[in-house]
Amino acid sequence: MKWLIIGIEGFVGSHMQTLLKSRGYDVIGTSWEKHRVNNEDTFYVDLYDTESIKKVIIDVKPNFLVLLAGFSSMRESFLNPKGCMRVNFESTRDFLQAIQDNNLNTKVLTISSAMVYCSSNDILTEESPICSNSSPYAESKYKQEQLIEEFPTINIISARSFNHTGPNQLHSFLIPKLVNAFKVPEKEIMVEIGNTSSERDFLDVRDVCEAYRILLEEELDHKIYNVSSSKYFSVKQILGILEKETGKKVIIQNNPEFKSKNERPRIWGSNKLIRDETSWKPTISFEKTIKDMLYLKNEK
Repeated sequence: MKWLIIGIEGFVGSHMQTLLKSRGYDVIGTSWEKHRVNNEDTFYVDLYDTESIKKVIIDVKPNFLVLLAGFSSMRESFLNPKGCMRVNFESTRDFLQAIQDNNLNTKVLTISSAMVYCSSNDILTEESPICSNSSPYAESKYKQEQLIEEFPTINIISARSFNHTGPNQLHSFLIPKLVNAFKVPEKEIMVEIGNTSSERDFLDVRDVCEAYRILLEEELDHKIYNVSSSKYFSVKQILGILEKETGKKVIIQNNPEFKSKNERPRIWGSNKLIRDETSWKPTISFEKTIKDMLYLKNEK
């Protein structure tokens, strides 16, 4: 079975490649960086170019397609709404159209986001209210989900993914930024943070990749699932875990510039549906994720 991962060089893509290869699958990826391309297991694709998308589908003819590459920043989506819509929605339609036009039996996983939901402190289920007009990013992801209805003959699954983290994530993201601050010899750590009380549902990236594999391999079709831990942690709690593990003391310096105007106090997702309807369940505790990020060698 041939798997095609769009964005294999990224954080999730590299973990997905490791998981699938460990199971003996034929794994092919795409990259926009031409120096990575060999036209054997890595192909070039430009998500702004319909012909580039058509070509990779025709060349690879995958059994499974995982659309990981995308416009991922909600904040930047306000600065470039057209680019966000092109990359997240229109390019997904191009992939699906290429599959349909070439009569391929390809099962497709699209990656949506918890940000399509309206802001709420309650746990979010797949039936929770949608507020796709909250940002260009949310709108692009919701329109991407709706392609399930536009292509009824293609087996499409959409994952509404909540926050995920783990080894090799870039230090520009919150958790690796905090973890990296504790990798110094000093016993007192100074950390600049905008809001220590915000709460997020965090899932280990390796559990996320296992969910994506199962969503494609099991007998599911035209469904949308939350991929979440059903737990949430505040920044204060995360710093407490790091203090306990390292024996170091953190000094918090509040920086108003790090605060987002539209920041949600809590983002918390229910994973009941995916656990009820598939064989997936999270297996890696948040504490283990933090420890692995502290001690495992970064491969990037």
